[in-house]
Formats: sequence, structure tokens, C-alpha cells
Amino acid sequence: MTISDWRRYISTQVLLPPRPHVVDAHLFLGDNGRNKVAVDIACGTGRDTLYLLEKGYQVYAFDKDISSLERLSTHPLACSNPSLDLQLSLFEEYPFPKANMINASACLFFCKPNEFSILWHNIDAALDVNGIFCGHFLGTNNTDIDTHTDQPILTHSHEDIETLLKKYYIISWKVKKEYSAQLTNKKQRWLVNTLIAMKK
Repeated sequence: MTISDWRRYISTQVLLPPRPHVVDAHLFLGDNGRNKVAVDIACGTGRDTLYLLEKGYQVYAFDKDISSLERLSTHPLACSNPSLDLQLSLFEEYPFPKANMINASACLFFCKPNEFSILWHNIDAALDVNGIFCGHFLGTNNTDIDTHTDQPILTHSHEDIETLLKKYYIISWKVKKEYSAQLTNKKQRWLVNTLIAMKK
């Protein structure tokens, strides 16, 4: 299954429950203050966006797939909801608002390296002190990755992630091993890093 097929597969599925790390990030952040602002990066059809809306956040969500955004916009909780700002945007072009939670679930590995550098700078600049970043980084064993694939997947080593989060307190860091062909149409060993971190 190529990347494009994988994205199409995701976009045609029924709406799934929020990802556990987003629920945990919300519980850690708590209900302190009335002005809770969250950004959902590459929101898709809104499994995390809708949860954050339910929990009282002002949610800024974006994706580059118009069909996913259209599906999300028709959901009863999202339709004409003043607490939701929904935009069609690329990673590196999105104008991040100041936020106390930024979620990047299952999307960062679709960035090209130059796009990721811009995106990460914007994430870090937008996140308030004591704000929460949560999301996934993809790693792999260097001997397994096909660096010549025509649809590159961005990976980060353990050390890369530590460097990116040097200005953060690590709340949770879970690593799951997967052997899958979903991303590149070739079975490879992936390390899915699920992070929750608080900005210092």
C-alpha cells in the first residue's frame, strides 16, 4: 500500500475514538483557566479535533486534504461551531495561533525535511510555556529503511527526538515496534514514538 493509498484508506474509515495520548494530554493539562486553545495538525476527519471540542477547547485544525475537512465540517459538533477554526493548509504554511496544546498525531512522518524544520519551529514558537505537545515520531532501524524510496518517510532517531524536545519536560514517551508495509508498500520495521511533553 503506497502512501497515497494509505491516506485514502484512512479518509474512508468511520470516525474513530480520540487517540489515547490526546486524552492523556488533556487530563495532564487539566481544566485550569477558561481559555484553552488547541491546534490539531493534519486533523483528517477529526477524531482528535472533536474530542478537544467536547472538552471545551478553542480548536484550530488544519489539513491539506479537502475531502477530510469537508467530512469533518459536516459533523454535528463541528458544523457552525464558533470554537472551531478549520483551514486547508500545508504543514509549513499554517499560521499557528498561540496555544496551550498542540497535537501532531500520525502526520509528522509525511513532512519533507525542510518542511519539518519550518513546522517544528512554528510549533515551538506557538506553544505557551507549560503548554503540551503530543504526537508521533517515526523511527526505524537504519538497516531496514529503504532510503531510495520515491515516497520518503521522515524518521527520527531517539537522539533526534531528545534534541527536538530539549526545551520540554517529557511526560510520557512510549515506543511501539511495528512491522508493516502500509507506508512504503514494502515491509519494514518501524518504531512508533508517542510523546507527551510540556514546554519549559
